[in-house]
Amino acid sequence: MDYKKMQNKNYNLHIINTDKFKTINVKINFKRKIKKDEITIRTLLNDLLINTSKKYKTSRDIVIETEELYDLGVSSNPHKSGNYHIISFKETFLNEKYTEEEMNKKSIEFLLELIFNPNIINNKFDKEYFDIIKRTVENDIKSLKDNTKKYSVTRLYEEMDKGPLSYRSCGYLEDLDKITEENLYDYYKSVVENDKIDIFIIGNLNHTYEEIFDKYIPDTIRIEDNISHYLDLEIKEEQEKRELIDTNQSKLSIGLKIKNMTDFELKYVVSLYSLILGGSSNSKLFKVVREENSLCYYINSTVSVLSKIITITAGINSSDYDKTISLIKQQLECIKNGNITKEEIKEAKKIYISGCKEIEDSPVSIINNYLSHEYANLDLIDDRIKNIEKVTLEDIINLSQKVEMDTIFLLEGTNENEETDSE
Repeated sequence: MDYKKMQNKNYNLHIINTDKFKTINVKINFKRKIKKDEITIRTLLNDLLINTSKKYKTSRDIVIETEELYDLGVSSNPHKSGNYHIISFKETFLNEKYTEEEMNKKSIEFLLELIFNPNIINNKFDKEYFDIIKRTVENDIKSLKDNTKKYSVTRLYEEMDKGPLSYRSCGYLEDLDKITEENLYDYYKSVVENDKIDIFIIGNLNHTYEEIFDKYIPDTIRIEDNISHYLDLEIKEEQEKRELIDTNQSKLSIGLKIKNMTDFELKYVVSLYSLILGGSSNSKLFKVVREENSLCYYINSTVSVLSKIITITAGINSSDYDKTISLIKQQLECIKNGNITKEEIKEAKKIYISGCKEIEDSPVSIINNYLSHEYANLDLIDDRIKNIEKVTLEDIINLSQKVEMDTIFLLEGTNENEETDSE
């Protein structure tokens, strides 16, 4: 696998050359410093661009063209990334070695047509499709509570922080109401002219396709915000919050903040800590809270490296709240006191390394691996596997002393029974 980064004044091109896959994958990121009042307009813009353009006006037109391009797959995703907001456009298509000559070029141009040739009439987005997509975004915002697990974590982050961690990825109705066809087009021009653009391509390539990107991407000099992707959250006293919801299972979400981590702890030790705590069916929380005490339908912990937090989530009955919290705190203290077996560390490392090796089987995962290296300076696969083996029991104990329980949030079901949710 050969990686090359080409820096242009208006975009960065990342070429990952490998003969492992028959497909070519392209990912185009538009990145800028996150602002709460821009999340909704970026979400709406993302959805509009992927569904209509000047050349392919309707969703049917887009579907027909993807079929002509040998069932090309195309998607997009607006998301938070630490201190930044990113709009990602992605496509997957068969290498022309297995189709016909010039299909690589045509496939890439198709995605660029969607992004850079929008459906504009009289300096504003076409009203018919604008209204359709705006209603879709509105419904997505209103339906956030329908996914109680996701909503519980969202509310947890709102209680933990007032900055980017707390911003809702779906956006806000009050901001959506302010968006018109005209001001959305003005914002679109700002995005394509000012956002930092990174293009990742992976496949068996004999061409960089720079001339295609140069043709579509506006020739402007982009000045990147000189800030870290990583959030620095304030450590504060532990707090408990509750919210009632009409559902038959309560959702418990707990946020742990980690202070003053070293680079090695951030990249490696905290991941093993979370795996041992609640990252697998062999973890302490799973064994003690779920298996031994039958207090939850599920329980796990995950790390957000960019936010420097660990999130514990569990589905419980509210009557078991106090005992569940007590047992979770007990397991946190257990790790602090060094009650970790060699088998637990070995199993956590095995899971981590297995996850690293699985990256190499997916072109999308490989792109994301290089992307995290580019944006967050995380190591590539070989270095990850080598360095995770260096983590010791002492490293995990030292890291555990820096872990602080910040917020406990219970989304309390008002219609609980012995049945479980499907979530």
